[in-house]
Amino acid sequence: MTQDTAPTNLSRLTVPVLVAQWARIVDYVERHEVASHDFRTDVNVRHEISLRLRAKPTTGETREMLAELDGHFRAATVEVPECIHGMERAMAEQWTPGREWYFWRAPVGAGTAG
Repeated sequence: MTQDTAPTNLSRLTVPVLVAQWARIVDYVERHEVASHDFRTDVNVRHEISLRLRAKPTTGETREMLAELDGHFRAATVEVPECIHGMERAMAEQWTPGREWYFWRAPVGAGTAG
């Protein structure tokens, strides 16, 4: 889907850059059909944001922007019963549908295989 941020480069990006990338991803998901593999890769951007915010809180403005983007993402996706990275990985990483909710979403009309 998005070509400008490979998953291995996420740790080098600042929170504002990650949020901007998330905004582009959400916009793309709202407007285009997304392959499952690309979707899984791009949702890792949201996970990196979440990890960073747990380590160091951010401004109210950034939290508000993120909440708005997340609302758009939820509207453009559907909740799925299993983690898009697989339940084995979710258990190994201790991810939960409450905290890592974005890993329990899929593009409308798409499955989690692919």
